Amino acid sequence: MSDATTGRCSGCGGLDRRTFLSQATLATVAALLADACGTGVWDPVSPQANVVPSSGLSFRLADYPALTSAGGMVTVRTATGGPMALVRSAASTFVALSLVCPHQGTTVTVQGSGFFCPNHGAKFSATGVWTGGQATANLTSYPVTYDAAAGTLVIAAPAQTTPATPVANGSQLLVTLANVPALAVVGGIARVDGNSSRPVALVRSAQESYVALSMRCPHQGATVSIQGGAFNCSRHGARFSSTGQWLSGQRTSSLTQLPAVYDAAKGTVTITVTGAGTTSGGERDR
Repeated sequence: MSDATTGRCSGCGGLDRRTFLSQATLATVAALLADACGTGVWDPVSPQANVVPSSGLSFRLADYPALTSAGGMVTVRTATGGPMALVRSAASTFVALSLVCPHQGTTVTVQGSGFFCPNHGAKFSATGVWTGGQATANLTSYPVTYDAAAGTLVIAAPAQTTPATPVANGSQLLVTLANVPALAVVGGIARVDGNSSRPVALVRSAQESYVALSMRCPHQGATVSIQGGAFNCSRHGARFSSTGQWLSGQRTSSLTQLPAVYDAAKGTVTITVTGAGTTSGGERDR
Protein backbone atom coordinates (compact mmCIF):
# COMPACT_ATOMS: atom_id res chain seq x y z
CA MET A 1 0.00 0.00 0.00
CA SER A 2 1.27 3.54 -0.74
CA ASP A 3 0.77 6.65 1.37
CA ALA A 4 -1.50 9.04 -0.54
CA THR A 5 0.41 12.07 0.69
CA THR A 6 4.03 11.01 0.31
CA GLY A 7 3.67 8.38 -2.43
CA ARG A 8 5.81 6.06 -0.34
CA CYS A 9 4.99 2.37 -0.12
CA SER A 10 4.33 1.10 3.41
CA GLY A 11 6.43 -2.03 4.01
CA CYS A 12 8.82 -1.09 1.16
CA GLY A 13 11.70 0.10 3.31
CA GLY A 14 10.84 3.76 2.88
CA LEU A 15 11.24 3.71 -0.91
CA ASP A 16 8.82 5.60 -3.09
CA ARG A 17 6.44 3.33 -4.97
CA ARG A 18 8.06 3.85 -8.41
CA THR A 19 11.58 3.04 -7.12
CA PHE A 20 10.32 -0.01 -5.25
CA LEU A 21 8.51 -1.41 -8.29
CA SER A 22 11.51 -0.72 -10.52
CA GLN A 23 13.92 -2.53 -8.20
CA ALA A 24 11.48 -5.41 -7.69
CA THR A 25 11.16 -5.82 -11.48
CA LEU A 26 14.94 -5.88 -11.91
CA ALA A 27 15.27 -8.49 -9.17
CA THR A 28 12.60 -10.64 -10.79
CA VAL A 29 14.28 -10.43 -14.21
CA ALA A 30 17.65 -11.30 -12.67
CA ALA A 31 16.13 -14.34 -10.97
CA LEU A 32 14.51 -15.49 -14.20
CA LEU A 33 17.78 -15.10 -16.11
CA ALA A 34 19.68 -17.05 -13.48
CA ASP A 35 17.09 -19.82 -13.64
CA ALA A 36 17.14 -19.94 -17.45
CA CYS A 37 20.89 -19.75 -17.90
CA GLY A 38 22.19 -21.81 -15.01
CA THR A 39 25.76 -20.83 -14.21
CA GLY A 40 26.58 -19.82 -17.77
CA VAL A 41 29.47 -22.31 -17.80
CA TRP A 42 29.47 -24.47 -20.90
CA ASP A 43 32.68 -26.49 -20.74
CA PRO A 44 33.10 -29.30 -18.22
CA VAL A 45 34.71 -27.74 -15.15
CA SER A 46 36.94 -30.75 -14.41
CA PRO A 47 37.85 -34.13 -15.93
CA GLN A 48 35.05 -36.61 -15.41
CA ALA A 49 35.75 -39.69 -13.30
CA ASN A 50 35.57 -43.01 -15.09
CA VAL A 51 32.58 -45.16 -14.17
CA VAL A 52 33.96 -48.20 -16.01
CA PRO A 53 36.97 -50.02 -14.49
CA SER A 54 39.98 -50.90 -16.66
CA SER A 55 38.80 -54.55 -16.80
CA GLY A 56 35.46 -53.52 -18.31
CA LEU A 57 32.00 -54.65 -17.21
CA SER A 58 29.60 -57.47 -18.06
CA PHE A 59 25.82 -57.57 -17.57
CA ARG A 60 23.25 -60.36 -18.06
CA LEU A 61 20.15 -59.13 -19.86
CA ALA A 62 18.04 -61.61 -17.89
CA ASP A 63 18.76 -59.52 -14.80
CA TYR A 64 17.19 -56.40 -16.37
CA PRO A 65 13.64 -57.01 -17.67
CA ALA A 66 13.38 -53.37 -18.79
CA LEU A 67 15.92 -54.12 -21.52
CA THR A 68 13.84 -56.82 -23.21
CA SER A 69 12.55 -54.36 -25.83
CA ALA A 70 13.89 -51.37 -27.77
CA GLY A 71 13.57 -48.12 -25.84
CA GLY A 72 14.12 -49.75 -22.48
CA MET A 73 16.66 -48.35 -20.05
CA VAL A 74 18.00 -49.11 -16.59
CA THR A 75 20.36 -47.35 -14.21
CA VAL A 76 23.09 -49.27 -12.39
CA ARG A 77 26.02 -48.68 -10.03
CA THR A 78 29.29 -49.98 -11.46
CA ALA A 79 32.20 -51.63 -9.67
CA THR A 80 33.82 -48.21 -9.27
CA GLY A 81 30.67 -46.85 -7.65
CA GLY A 82 29.88 -44.69 -10.66
CA PRO A 83 26.30 -44.23 -11.93
CA MET A 84 25.60 -45.69 -15.38
CA ALA A 85 22.65 -46.20 -17.69
CA LEU A 86 22.12 -49.09 -20.10
CA VAL A 87 19.78 -48.28 -22.99
CA ARG A 88 18.42 -50.63 -25.64
CA SER A 89 18.28 -48.25 -28.57
CA ALA A 90 17.27 -50.91 -31.15
CA ALA A 91 16.68 -54.65 -31.34
CA SER A 92 20.39 -55.47 -31.39
CA THR A 93 21.91 -52.16 -30.33
CA PHE A 94 22.72 -50.99 -26.82
CA VAL A 95 24.19 -47.78 -25.39
CA ALA A 96 26.13 -47.47 -22.13
CA LEU A 97 26.32 -44.00 -20.61
CA SER A 98 27.92 -42.38 -17.60
CA LEU A 99 25.25 -40.54 -15.64
CA VAL A 100 27.76 -37.94 -14.47
CA CYS A 101 26.70 -34.58 -15.95
CA PRO A 102 29.65 -33.08 -17.87
CA HIS A 103 28.77 -29.60 -16.60
CA GLN A 104 29.58 -29.90 -12.89
CA GLY A 105 29.51 -33.60 -12.05
CA THR A 106 25.94 -33.98 -10.77
CA THR A 107 24.28 -37.37 -11.28
CA VAL A 108 21.58 -37.03 -13.93
CA THR A 109 18.22 -38.77 -13.57
CA VAL A 110 15.89 -40.52 -15.99
CA GLN A 111 13.21 -38.17 -17.31
CA GLY A 112 10.80 -39.44 -19.94
CA SER A 113 12.81 -41.11 -22.68
CA GLY A 114 16.03 -39.28 -21.78
CA PHE A 115 17.98 -37.78 -18.90
CA PHE A 116 17.84 -34.58 -16.84
CA CYS A 117 20.38 -32.86 -14.58
CA PRO A 118 18.57 -31.57 -11.47
CA ASN A 119 21.42 -29.17 -10.64
CA HIS A 120 21.29 -26.75 -13.60
CA GLY A 121 18.70 -28.22 -15.96
CA ALA A 122 20.75 -29.85 -18.74
CA LYS A 123 18.75 -32.36 -20.79
CA PHE A 124 20.06 -35.36 -22.74
CA SER A 125 18.55 -37.84 -25.20
CA ALA A 126 18.41 -41.58 -24.57
CA THR A 127 21.75 -41.87 -26.37
CA GLY A 128 23.38 -39.20 -24.20
CA VAL A 129 23.32 -36.29 -26.65
CA TRP A 130 22.73 -32.88 -25.04
CA THR A 131 19.32 -31.56 -26.15
CA GLY A 132 18.58 -28.48 -24.07
CA GLY A 133 18.79 -26.63 -20.77
CA GLN A 134 22.21 -25.73 -19.35
CA ALA A 135 24.60 -26.08 -22.28
CA THR A 136 27.32 -28.67 -21.82
CA ALA A 137 28.96 -31.64 -23.54
CA ASN A 138 27.21 -34.95 -24.25
CA LEU A 139 27.14 -37.68 -21.60
CA THR A 140 30.18 -39.96 -21.78
CA SER A 141 29.40 -43.16 -23.70
CA TYR A 142 31.25 -46.49 -23.68
CA PRO A 143 31.61 -49.16 -26.37
CA VAL A 144 29.11 -52.03 -25.94
CA THR A 145 29.40 -55.56 -27.31
CA TYR A 146 26.11 -57.49 -27.41
CA ASP A 147 26.28 -61.30 -27.38
CA ALA A 148 22.77 -62.40 -28.34
CA ALA A 149 23.53 -66.10 -27.83
CA ALA A 150 24.88 -65.59 -24.33
CA GLY A 151 22.44 -62.78 -23.54
CA THR A 152 25.17 -60.51 -22.25
CA LEU A 153 26.43 -56.97 -22.65
CA VAL A 154 30.14 -56.30 -22.31
CA ILE A 155 31.12 -52.69 -21.65
CA ALA A 156 34.66 -51.80 -22.63
CA ALA A 157 36.82 -49.44 -20.62
CA PRO A 158 37.89 -46.24 -22.38
CA ALA A 159 40.78 -46.87 -24.72
CA GLN A 160 44.11 -45.65 -23.44
CA THR A 161 45.64 -45.43 -26.87
CA THR A 162 45.92 -42.23 -28.90
CA PRO A 163 42.72 -41.77 -30.97
CA ALA A 164 44.60 -40.58 -34.03
CA THR A 165 47.91 -41.46 -35.65
CA PRO A 166 49.70 -38.97 -37.92
CA VAL A 167 50.48 -40.45 -41.32
CA ALA A 168 51.94 -39.24 -44.63
CA ASN A 169 54.49 -36.85 -43.12
CA GLY A 170 51.94 -35.28 -40.81
CA SER A 171 49.51 -34.16 -43.50
CA GLN A 172 46.89 -36.74 -42.47
CA LEU A 173 45.41 -38.20 -39.31
CA LEU A 174 44.21 -41.79 -39.10
CA VAL A 175 41.46 -41.91 -36.47
CA THR A 176 40.58 -45.31 -35.01
CA LEU A 177 36.92 -44.90 -34.04
CA ALA A 178 36.99 -47.62 -31.36
CA ASN A 179 39.45 -45.42 -29.47
CA VAL A 180 37.08 -42.43 -29.34
CA PRO A 181 34.10 -43.21 -27.05
CA ALA A 182 32.47 -39.85 -27.78
CA LEU A 183 31.91 -40.97 -31.39
CA ALA A 184 30.00 -44.11 -30.43
CA VAL A 185 26.69 -42.29 -31.00
CA VAL A 186 25.35 -40.05 -33.76
CA GLY A 187 25.92 -36.45 -32.74
CA GLY A 188 29.13 -37.26 -30.90
CA ILE A 189 32.05 -34.83 -31.24
CA ALA A 190 35.69 -35.27 -30.26
CA ARG A 191 38.97 -33.48 -30.73
CA VAL A 192 41.25 -35.98 -32.45
CA ASP A 193 44.55 -34.23 -33.20
CA GLY A 194 46.20 -35.10 -29.89
CA ASN A 195 46.33 -31.42 -28.85
CA SER A 196 48.71 -30.53 -31.66
CA SER A 197 49.22 -27.09 -33.20
CA ARG A 198 46.55 -27.96 -35.80
CA PRO A 199 43.37 -28.63 -33.76
CA VAL A 200 40.95 -30.99 -35.50
CA ALA A 201 37.48 -32.18 -34.48
CA LEU A 202 35.61 -35.20 -35.81
CA VAL A 203 31.80 -35.26 -35.74
CA ARG A 204 29.58 -38.31 -36.22
CA SER A 205 26.87 -36.67 -38.31
CA ALA A 206 24.99 -39.90 -39.18
CA GLN A 207 25.25 -43.62 -38.52
CA GLU A 208 27.97 -44.05 -41.14
CA SER A 209 28.94 -40.46 -41.86
CA TYR A 210 31.65 -38.30 -40.28
CA VAL A 211 32.61 -34.64 -40.68
CA ALA A 212 36.10 -33.34 -39.89
CA LEU A 213 36.58 -29.68 -38.99
CA SER A 214 39.46 -27.37 -38.22
CA MET A 215 38.97 -26.03 -34.68
CA ARG A 216 40.58 -22.71 -35.61
CA CYS A 217 38.03 -19.89 -35.37
CA PRO A 218 37.93 -18.13 -38.77
CA HIS A 219 37.66 -14.76 -37.02
CA GLN A 220 41.09 -14.47 -35.42
CA GLY A 221 42.46 -18.01 -35.23
CA ALA A 222 41.66 -18.93 -31.62
CA THR A 223 41.01 -22.61 -30.92
CA VAL A 224 37.28 -23.21 -30.44
CA SER A 225 35.99 -25.57 -27.77
CA ILE A 226 33.37 -28.32 -27.96
CA GLN A 227 30.29 -27.23 -26.03
CA GLY A 228 26.81 -28.70 -25.90
CA GLY A 229 27.06 -30.59 -29.17
CA ALA A 230 28.49 -27.55 -30.97
CA PHE A 231 31.54 -25.24 -30.92
CA ASN A 232 32.24 -21.98 -29.14
CA CYS A 233 35.06 -19.45 -29.45
CA SER A 234 35.79 -18.04 -26.00
CA ARG A 235 37.84 -15.15 -27.40
CA HIS A 236 35.00 -13.18 -29.01
CA GLY A 237 31.91 -15.39 -28.58
CA ALA A 238 31.36 -16.87 -32.03
CA ARG A 239 29.29 -20.07 -31.89
CA PHE A 240 29.13 -22.79 -34.53
CA SER A 241 26.88 -25.79 -35.17
CA SER A 242 28.07 -29.39 -34.90
CA THR A 243 28.92 -29.31 -38.61
CA GLY A 244 30.78 -25.99 -38.37
CA GLN A 245 28.20 -23.45 -39.57
CA TRP A 246 28.35 -20.06 -37.84
CA LEU A 247 25.29 -19.63 -35.60
CA SER A 248 25.67 -16.53 -33.44
CA GLY A 249 28.00 -14.19 -31.59
CA GLN A 250 30.98 -12.54 -33.33
CA ARG A 251 30.26 -12.63 -37.06
CA THR A 252 32.64 -14.73 -39.09
CA SER A 253 32.63 -17.52 -41.66
CA SER A 254 32.00 -21.19 -40.90
CA LEU A 255 34.66 -23.51 -39.56
CA THR A 256 36.84 -25.06 -42.26
CA GLN A 257 35.71 -28.56 -43.22
CA LEU A 258 38.57 -30.98 -43.84
CA PRO A 259 38.58 -33.91 -46.29
CA ALA A 260 37.68 -37.09 -44.42
CA VAL A 261 37.40 -40.69 -45.66
CA TYR A 262 35.48 -43.24 -43.57
CA ASP A 263 36.52 -46.91 -43.87
CA ALA A 264 33.67 -48.97 -42.40
CA ALA A 265 35.57 -52.25 -42.67
CA LYS A 266 38.54 -50.94 -40.68
CA GLY A 267 36.55 -48.62 -38.43
CA THR A 268 38.76 -45.66 -39.27
CA VAL A 269 38.51 -42.11 -40.61
CA THR A 270 41.44 -40.59 -42.49
CA ILE A 271 41.53 -36.80 -42.24
CA THR A 272 43.66 -34.54 -44.41
CA VAL A 273 44.83 -31.77 -42.10
CA THR A 274 47.06 -29.67 -44.37
CA GLY A 275 46.20 -26.05 -43.69
CA ALA A 276 44.06 -26.84 -40.64
CA GLY A 277 46.11 -24.49 -38.53
CA THR A 278 45.50 -21.39 -40.65
CA THR A 279 42.65 -18.91 -40.53
CA SER A 280 40.32 -18.19 -43.41
CA GLY A 281 39.98 -14.44 -42.87
CA GLY A 282 36.43 -14.06 -41.63
CA GLU A 283 34.91 -10.76 -40.55
CA ARG A 284 36.87 -8.82 -37.94
CA ASP A 285 35.75 -6.80 -34.95
CA ARG A 286 34.09 -3.55 -35.84
